[in-house]
Amino acid sequence: MKTDDCAKSVHFNHVFSKTQLSVFRELIYALFADYKRMSLAAIANNTSLTYQKLQYFFSESNWNCDELNDIRLKLIEKQRTSKSSSKGVLAIDDTACPKPYAKNTEGAKFQYCAPLGREENCNVAVASCFVSDTKHFPVSSAPYLPLDTCEAKQFKSKLDLAKELIDEAIKKDITFSSVVVDSWYTSTDLIEFVSSKNISLVAEVKINRSVFFTHPQTRQWRYLCCDEIIPLIRQFYPHKLKAVRIPQNTGEDKSVFTYSFNSKLKGCKTPVKVIFVFNKWSDSDDKSVHVLITTDLKMSVRSVIMTYLLRWGIEESFRELKDTFCFDQYQVRHQEQIQRHWIMSFLTWTLAYLIKQNGYLSKVLEETPQTIGQCKQAVSALIIIDSAFLLSKNKDIAASLYKIKSERFKKKLKN
Repeated sequence: MKTDDCAKSVHFNHVFSKTQLSVFRELIYALFADYKRMSLAAIANNTSLTYQKLQYFFSESNWNCDELNDIRLKLIEKQRTSKSSSKGVLAIDDTACPKPYAKNTEGAKFQYCAPLGREENCNVAVASCFVSDTKHFPVSSAPYLPLDTCEAKQFKSKLDLAKELIDEAIKKDITFSSVVVDSWYTSTDLIEFVSSKNISLVAEVKINRSVFFTHPQTRQWRYLCCDEIIPLIRQFYPHKLKAVRIPQNTGEDKSVFTYSFNSKLKGCKTPVKVIFVFNKWSDSDDKSVHVLITTDLKMSVRSVIMTYLLRWGIEESFRELKDTFCFDQYQVRHQEQIQRHWIMSFLTWTLAYLIKQNGYLSKVLEETPQTIGQCKQAVSALIIIDSAFLLSKNKDIAASLYKIKSERFKKKLKN
């Protein structure tokens, strides 16, 4: 069985010493267990590792997060079922890790926390993620350190970090067709930066963004805010609206109406196609009008919409990392330790991702896991069932309990 491929020591020999490698391997497997609240103490209670060994591994031992991420991406890119492709996009967004009681945590500040929908003391990471219709995986992340939590010369804005992540993805040969961002990141600076890389950008713009538009009454071109253009389209161009059907999670399609034209944004030299989308993406959408842009002037309206909607894959990655692999459940204070926790979460998620994408458990279990969460539960169960002291009394019952169908695996349990 190849489920251990991501954790094989051969991939990490040059990163860790033998002692570090043994801690690393056990830590990865420990992250497949369920915790009411994950902490180093909880991991120590669930493994043969001591709290002191874990603390030293995160705080004092000498290893590099970037090297681990390089190995992780190479493992993903090595296989057709998991690698990036031109059918996908590079999505950029940030996520927050609430830390309401961690007043001394480096980089944590009282700021907007998207998971809670309000301001809270939290750490923020800007991340890049490959997303297509059939797969998604985090590429990299970078901590956002507010200006008053670091020295001025060290400060990088979220847009600075976004540009670095795009450059990093290109450098690491991640294949994608477009960069996709939400309205917060759609600055003139980012638009022109992406354009300079000969990559298309698909993004949403804020409703108060100024667009060069022909006024239907005066027939003159001038800059108008999007919220001024919307009523003009509804009043003068309802006959020019085109319907686009968007697939929903229910399996049905939803119609939205669109109005598009080539133009430019105020203060931006790069020409763009502007698409006004009337109607909500879905029943859970809180906007009745969306304004999208792309730097690819030849891209069809439907392609722009479908490409932009791939952006939700990065939200799915955030949810899986937090809900399933404890990305936000760290109890360390310093940035280096926090980033080490994050890369461990990335690595464990990636192991589950490779298992899912390659169907490694399809010949072992009666029901093949379909989601990252189900893969985690299956691996956790297999780790337990493979522990001889838990199975010594009745291995047949254990195999039945976990729905093992592989005769070879059953035979291994009985030996």
